[in-house]
Amino acid sequence: MIMSDTVFREEISEAIRAHGAWKYRLRTAAMKNETNLPVQDICRDDKCRFGKWLADISPNERNRERVNKIKTLHGDFHKNAGQVAQTIADGNSAEALAALDGSAFNKKSKELTAALMEWKVSG
Repeated sequence: MIMSDTVFREEISEAIRAHGAWKYRLRTAAMKNETNLPVQDICRDDKCRFGKWLADISPNERNRERVNKIKTLHGDFHKNAGQVAQTIADGNSAEALAALDGSAFNKKSKELTAALMEWKVSG
């Protein structure tokens, strides 16, 4: 897929925004005991806009390692978010909030955001 630098940067910015919004959405759902989350979609990295866009990226030799790293981090984010969503759906809000505040979830989320920011800057 060939794209302009502007489109590329917009997609990265939207991905950072959207994944941050999901973290907020999960926290809100846990605090309000909302159990009707789409867990089957949250846990999949190919259901969000960025995941679909990322799947269409054809990495060249120069950025192959970066794209693969971001695909892995993105998949990890969705796996962790899906586990939190399932915990909320199961009615264990306190456990879900603890997971959202835990080092594992936050570490993976920060790693994804940092990798996306680096990619956005360096192209």
